[in-house]
Amino acid sequence: MTSVTAQMQELSLDEASASTPATPKPPAEAQTRKSPKITETRASRPDQVDTRPVPSTDEWLEVQAAGGCMYYGFYADNDSLQKMLINRFPDKLSNRNPRNVTLLYPALLFLRDVFKRDDISVHIGVLSQRAKDLNPSIEEEVGKHVLILGLFPLEMEAYLDRMTQKQVDRLARLMGTKPTWWRIAQLMDDV
Repeated sequence: MTSVTAQMQELSLDEASASTPATPKPPAEAQTRKSPKITETRASRPDQVDTRPVPSTDEWLEVQAAGGCMYYGFYADNDSLQKMLINRFPDKLSNRNPRNVTLLYPALLFLRDVFKRDDISVHIGVLSQRAKDLNPSIEEEVGKHVLILGLFPLEMEAYLDRMTQKQVDRLARLMGTKPTWWRIAQLMDDV
């Protein structure tokens, strides 16, 4: 009695001898193949947010060398998240003080719910000159730690799954500022 493995080998040898050899593709046909998957993904999602200008290579290497990360997001200090929530629900929250930190988490949950994105988060970021130039109303000095509303990190998977331009424009109207790349001083994953 022959073993199952031997029977399988016989079958595969029989099929290989019965099949015709593959014909090679002519060079012109081989050159017309599609480019790598990343361009297909980008072409299939033209509605995603344009995150330019991206951080410089030197800035990115400095962050990587320090073991840090970068997030694309909004300046959220000066109680801007709490103020956004109060402005959105004035009938229920108009008597609340925007400096009340207990409104921070409900504001974050509200944004996650409205935009259907659980990856929206708050972190402590380092204020860069780029961010200060983008929003001159920021009073803190460059290099200080500030609260940011993070949309996604500078990582391939998160970048390919980023929000749409329409969503970010809507969020920019709610926040009253424009998004940029932030160097993260402290991740606040449990918020």
